[in-house]
Amino acid sequence: MKCLLCNRPIYWQVPIAKLFLFGPLTPPRICERCRAKFQHYMGPFCPCCGRSSGNGLCAECRRWQDQYGWVLHNRCLYHYNQAMKEFMHRYKFVGDYRLRAVFHAEMQSFIDRQQYDYLVPIPVTQETMATRGFNQTAGLIDGYDGHLLLTRAVEKGVPQSAKSREQRLQTPQPFKLQPDVSLDHRRILLVDDIYTTGRTLYHAATLLKAAGAASVSSLTLSG
Repeated sequence: MKCLLCNRPIYWQVPIAKLFLFGPLTPPRICERCRAKFQHYMGPFCPCCGRSSGNGLCAECRRWQDQYGWVLHNRCLYHYNQAMKEFMHRYKFVGDYRLRAVFHAEMQSFIDRQQYDYLVPIPVTQETMATRGFNQTAGLIDGYDGHLLLTRAVEKGVPQSAKSREQRLQTPQPFKLQPDVSLDHRRILLVDDIYTTGRTLYHAATLLKAAGAASVSSLTLSG
C-alpha cells in the first residue's frame, strides 16, 4: 500500500481496539508525513463560514448577514494552505480522480453526524464535466446518495478559480433548480470543495430556501 500523494509505502497496523468494532476497517490513503502538512481548523470557529474567528461572526460573514438577513452555517475542515493548494491542483486541474479518497473518511465522519434530508453537492458545468470528467465535490463524498437538485444555469465564462475576490462576489446566480423540485420542510446539507468568499454557497442556499427548504447548512473540505 502506497501513499496517494508521495508514493511512499504506508505501513499500517490495525489498532487492537478496532478489531472488536463492527464495520469496515479503512486503511489510511496517505502517509503520516503527508498528512502532517495539512492544517485542521481548530476553534473558536466563525459560526457562519466555519473558519477561525476570534469572537462570533467574522467581518465577511457579518456582511452576508447584512445582505440576506440570515447566515449559512458552514463547517470547514482544513485551511487552504500550500499542501491543500497542491492537492487541489492535482485533484481538480490535473484530474487525478484517485485523490478523492484522501479526505473521504473525514468528510464521511462529519456527514454521518448530521441530520438532513438531502445531501447536495455543488454542481459543475457541462463543459467542466466534459474536460475534467468528474465533479470534484461529488467525488469527495463518493459512496453517498447525493441529490442533484441543482444544475449550472451558466455554461460558459471565467472559471471561479481564475476570478479575483471582487469578481467572485459579483458573480450572478449560476444555478437553477431541477424541474418540479419541492423542498417543503426539508433539511439540506450542501457540500463544496473550497470556501473562498461564500458566494457560491449563498447562491445555492438562496435557491433552496426559496423552494421551501426548512434549513440549509453546508460542509466544505477547505477554506
